[in-house]
Amino acid sequence: MSVNYDVIIIGSGPAGMAAAQTLRRRGIHNIAILEREAHAGGVPRHCQHPTFGLLAFKRPMKGNQFAERIIKNLGDTPILTRSTVTQLQPNGVLTVTTPDGVVEMRAKRILIATGVRETPRHPRLVSGLRPQGILTAGALQQFVYLKGQKPCLNPVIVGSELVSFSALWTLKNAGVKAKAMIESGERILAFKPASLFAKAMGTPVYLKSKITEIGGLDRVEYVMVETAGEIRKIVCDSVIFTGGFVGENTLIRKSHLNFDASTGKPVTDQRSRCSDASYYAAGNMLHPADMGDQCYQEGVITGGYIADDLLANHHHMGVSQGKRLPIQFAEPIRFTVPACIDMSECMTEKVDFNIKVNTAITGTIRVMAGNTLLYEKRHRCLPTRRILLKNIDLTKIQASATEITVTVV
Repeated sequence: MSVNYDVIIIGSGPAGMAAAQTLRRRGIHNIAILEREAHAGGVPRHCQHPTFGLLAFKRPMKGNQFAERIIKNLGDTPILTRSTVTQLQPNGVLTVTTPDGVVEMRAKRILIATGVRETPRHPRLVSGLRPQGILTAGALQQFVYLKGQKPCLNPVIVGSELVSFSALWTLKNAGVKAKAMIESGERILAFKPASLFAKAMGTPVYLKSKITEIGGLDRVEYVMVETAGEIRKIVCDSVIFTGGFVGENTLIRKSHLNFDASTGKPVTDQRSRCSDASYYAAGNMLHPADMGDQCYQEGVITGGYIADDLLANHHHMGVSQGKRLPIQFAEPIRFTVPACIDMSECMTEKVDFNIKVNTAITGTIRVMAGNTLLYEKRHRCLPTRRILLKNIDLTKIQASATEITVTVV
């Protein structure tokens, strides 16, 4: 196995593989993709709903078809499966656990595209015993689509994001009807018409509700649900926790890279670079959880940034960075991508900011650099929804600016 590359990509989801395609088109072929699972493709690999491909390939396709299409476009680029990165070291050095043992790998540039994971039961503080039948939407999809198994007969779904309705679709394909959907908020987090799908499936949606107890010894037998102070018992054999996506940032938190303490995501600039310029980051690890096509498009752009960097610096191992302005924000904004602006790249650039909010709000989003207005537009913002602030003109930033602020007024 080779251990020296121009670029190593950690993660074989849409963002990582799209970046590899761009690098190949730009003439950079000494690339390796590291994937900890047994098969490449990321989350789309076990998604059978036809909501992929419209942005990337101009036609709808199922998740597994979308993943297969991207993998096919990679040609002979090596995808090293069952390879888990355990440590990020300065200047592009990785510690990797492979089927052949632990190896140290090096690259001039490294792209971190590790994706997201759902929030399981325990971080949600749901009490009760630990019987069988408690799983996430991702685990449900793997049971049904990859293993051909039916893990439950009478489940309850927790959450109302798009992935929650995807779980409802997966259950339908498995011949299973959900007993209920439980949402703590005042409205569903997916687009409102999704509630019509739940109604068509005969599944009631309980808003402003939460599970207070999961009952059962060997197997889930019931849940207790509280709605406006009223407690009801729902008999079921499984609880499917959906959504609540968080970036897969375990590697970042124990590395030398600067990261946001509240989310764990690396601090990246407008060209996706981390605090160590050998490292880049892209995809849903930065902004959980956008659509697969959107991550693919981002991967294409980030691959171009890496190619620009390598070609401009003649494939050197390191590159210096310019002055970085932090992007500051406050409630209800949850995060911004990028998290800082590299002033050395601002001479001709217009960029998009990807932000998310914690609570539903309608207002004017304003981006300022000191006293200079960079962006102002009215937005209707909902939690879990992607909010794109387009064409922010970085050339307006004054040299005296010390930070950029994003506010909702």
